[in-house]
Amino acid sequence: MTERRFTGKPELAPWAVRGLAPDHPAMRENRTLFPSTVVTVTDDTPDRLLVSGVNNRKLGSVVAKGAFKGYALYGLSLEERATCPADCALRNACYGNGMQMARRHRIGDPDVFYDRLGFEILELLDEHEDGLLVRLHVLGDFPSVEYVAFWADALAENPKLACYGYTRRRTTAWGGDEIGDAIEALKEQYPDRFRIRWSSEVSRPDGAVVIGNVPKTPRIAEGIVCPAQTEATACCASCGLCWEPNACNDTIVFIKHGPKSDAAAAAVAMVAQRALEPKELGEGGEAALAAESPAVRARMIRHVAPIQTAKDVKPAPVSPDLPKFQLVAPTSLLIEEAYQRELSPKSLRLIRKIVEGWDWAKFKPPVCAESPDGLFVIDGQHTAIAAATHPEISLIPVIVTETAALAERAAAFVSQNRDRLHVSAFTLLYADAAAGNETARKALALAEKTGAIIPRSEPGAGRAKAGTIVSIDEVRRALGAGDEAVIERIFRIAVMIEGKPLSRMVFRALRMVLTADIYRHVARLKDSTIANAMEDHDILNEMARERAAQTGEPNVRACASLIAEACAEAVVA
Repeated sequence: MTERRFTGKPELAPWAVRGLAPDHPAMRENRTLFPSTVVTVTDDTPDRLLVSGVNNRKLGSVVAKGAFKGYALYGLSLEERATCPADCALRNACYGNGMQMARRHRIGDPDVFYDRLGFEILELLDEHEDGLLVRLHVLGDFPSVEYVAFWADALAENPKLACYGYTRRRTTAWGGDEIGDAIEALKEQYPDRFRIRWSSEVSRPDGAVVIGNVPKTPRIAEGIVCPAQTEATACCASCGLCWEPNACNDTIVFIKHGPKSDAAAAAVAMVAQRALEPKELGEGGEAALAAESPAVRARMIRHVAPIQTAKDVKPAPVSPDLPKFQLVAPTSLLIEEAYQRELSPKSLRLIRKIVEGWDWAKFKPPVCAESPDGLFVIDGQHTAIAAATHPEISLIPVIVTETAALAERAAAFVSQNRDRLHVSAFTLLYADAAAGNETARKALALAEKTGAIIPRSEPGAGRAKAGTIVSIDEVRRALGAGDEAVIERIFRIAVMIEGKPLSRMVFRALRMVLTADIYRHVARLKDSTIANAMEDHDILNEMARERAAQTGEPNVRACASLIAEACAEAVVA
């Protein structure tokens, strides 16, 4: 049995794995990228230290083959970087950088930590009579000799307990320290049950290496490629290669993995991380980021370059008469109502907004057509009228083309307003974040923290992955109202739910469930409970509309009621 709750696997693209810059706070402070996920173990918190592998897409819940067949598989996480040796080659590109949802355990009081962990092992062994296999460490590494000694005692006292994992620690003979020596001694004492492989840059017996490419064969010069990464097997529980004694002379090869992006997205991710730590920015906001990290800023810049066009694309002939720039009084410009839009209330609001926030850096010169009657505005009438309205502006630059006939001017107007890309809410969010907008920064920071996906452009129909946030306007509205904690919960729930992203209606309904007094009994539930109850959220839109038609209540309220009912049923079940 290799049942797993999360079965989707990330695309293998080791060349695109994003690493942290040397000056990133997580690197400077030797800590995880997600400090809010670190829990110091006390008598009361957290509720458990060992987490079933069913909650990890790579582990699996029960070992299906080999010496530990039938053993329940559980994982333990400590804080990456904080417990790892400083010379780890993957310190900046740790796959923990992409595990926003994982809970990291901090030892704190050693007596409390070891008592809690030892008691939990006994409980799990009582529950799973076949045995218990612990993955050390899903995140982190062996922090001390005392910690290694705990596992020596646990293995001595529990014959049905086994451990496997990987360590970047090294013995003193390999340039390491006493922690590495303690690990080696325990490996020699329990060669079959303490299956810890040595992670390094080179292949070695009972070792593990990371490579930056995707091999075409299951075995390469460096060793055996992890079958779970290449889809040769479902997960660790169905494989067993890493802990099987007959593979101890081999090196296991892992394909580099972790959060991936292009350089610009990596920089935005850093902006989002800094948004979580405003003290790091100080005065100047994101502008300070460019000064602090010129390498990151350089990666955000690209030259304008031609694209490769299809063979059937025939460039139009170009007139030698180039447009010209001209300074004119805005009140001298003409507008033809034959094709221009009338000034609606929305237009008047836009004009007032331009006047109140006038900034030459944001100014886009109107495009005008020159004729015997004067200069006709083809594109930019709102800007021209705002300039005429502003008491301090007498001249503005315009782009002038020669288009004498009305039909030609109308055709140019159509082209100016039709042949352009719509700037999506997603693009504007990233632009606002780069400009220092607090709400946009919070949205990206919460996505980075929770693992939610906010794409840089509007995803195509049916292409958005689970955890993608498509209701950007709702996010902005909620954050503007101070509902940051609620949005964080919604993001976490969205990440946990498989299938389609939350629709706008479901997003609004979920926010209502988490904030309205009438649903406070639901808001007290764990996010995972709510996510499980909303497993069939993609049909909520239709169900909500049907209920709204029957009851006369608004669609969103009907949807909120359905979510609350589903949660109640899940709790009872």
